[in-house]
Amino acid sequence: MKNSILTFVILLISVGGFAQQTNKQSEKVTKYVTTFPNGEEAIIITDHSTSDNLKLSAADNFYKYEILETSNHELVHGSDNQGKVCNIDKNKFEDGTYTLKVYTEDFVITSDITISNGLQSEEHDSRIQ
Repeated sequence: MKNSILTFVILLISVGGFAQQTNKQSEKVTKYVTTFPNGEEAIIITDHSTSDNLKLSAADNFYKYEILETSNHELVHGSDNQGKVCNIDKNKFEDGTYTLKVYTEDFVITSDITISNGLQSEEHDSRIQ
């Protein structure tokens, strides 16, 4: 009887572990990291493929960000901010590559990002002005 119960418990744990592993494989996480010239991280943009938001976090407080068309630098979306973190609704954008500008007291941090409501593309050029 003990062997039957033990076998059943192990089976349940195995099935639960497999289900969690399967869910993790279906979500893709893309991170864009822009660094200062000294190698420290300036901003990180995290995109979970199953989320409607991009998470923008910075080493320093930033007071606004802008998302521009890469081809003509036309403003697509911008917002004021207080603090080091904000969420950006990626459903406001068509799939494509954009230029993100983050404004801190001392720097304008620029990064190219790809927004997709499906699977994400690879990391693009990042620089600080």
